[in-house]
Amino acid sequence: MQTLEIIVPDDKTRLVKDILKELGVTIKVKKESKIPNAETIAAMEELKAGKGKKFKNVDDLFKSI
Repeated sequence: MQTLEIIVPDDKTRLVKDILKELGVTIKVKKESKIPNAETIAAMEELKAGKGKKFKNVDDLFKSI
C-alpha cells in the first residue's frame, strides 16, 4: 500500500474524489492543523513579553528589514 498526498483546488475536490472512488482508491481527507508551530509560538511569547519592535509607519518597518 502506498500513500499519496495531493492538493486539490476546492472547486475540484468532488471531481477528484469521485474519480478516485471509481478506481477503488481509499480516500482520507487530511485536515490542516490550526495549531501554531513552535517558531510562531515563540514569536507570540516574545511579543507578550514586550520584546517586539514598534514602528511609526510601514516605510520605517521596511527600512528596518
